[in-house]
Amino acid sequence: MPNVLDTEKAVQLRDYPAAIARRWWIIALAVLAAAASSFLVGKFQSPVYRSSITLVDTARLDWGTTMTVQVLLRQQEEELKTLSLASRVRERMGLDLPPEAIQGKIVTKSYADSISVRLDVEDSDPERARLIALGYGVVFPEQKAAQYAQAPDWERVRVAMLEEPRSGTLVRPNVRLTTAAGAILGLVFGLLLAAALEYLDDTLRSPEDVALQLDIPVLGAIPRIAR
Repeated sequence: MPNVLDTEKAVQLRDYPAAIARRWWIIALAVLAAAASSFLVGKFQSPVYRSSITLVDTARLDWGTTMTVQVLLRQQEEELKTLSLASRVRERMGLDLPPEAIQGKIVTKSYADSISVRLDVEDSDPERARLIALGYGVVFPEQKAAQYAQAPDWERVRVAMLEEPRSGTLVRPNVRLTTAAGAILGLVFGLLLAAALEYLDDTLRSPEDVALQLDIPVLGAIPRIAR
């Protein structure tokens, strides 16, 4: 026969769906509050736009040259992040930002399989993001061409911009995603709160509750009479 503890657990688990149904307004309020808060946070965040370019390295790709270019990709990433290059981009594009600000707006990533470096520019102005990316796409290949000007043709590694950048696209805030995430978190919180309130509630709502709490059998019940 099942013991008292097993019976108690079964009753409690059975009561939770009913408890959630009784406290639906708590769950709904938690979802609405979390979703509204997330929506407002997203709306009041400053927009950030991203414009990107891909810089491709080309050369006579025998095994040794390929290995050399792969090693140089990380070096090129570091060169792209230098303050001196940011200054040249500022001068070339006529930007009203200090070099330090331009330097802080770029992110690079190298791809050894395609022997290329991707450069992303994030800015609050989509057109300025495009201009900065374009500046790097023009100035950096010129710098590398000057560096290899005296090298034999078969040793040269040429850097070229794959295509001109487009006006920046919005990357954050993503209001829809933020609002949906807030609603999900609110739902989880509301369910947990409803379950916690049910756990702390010692109200006797049914004959089973009376038998469980008082450990005596229920002989009868007085029905509710509608007036």
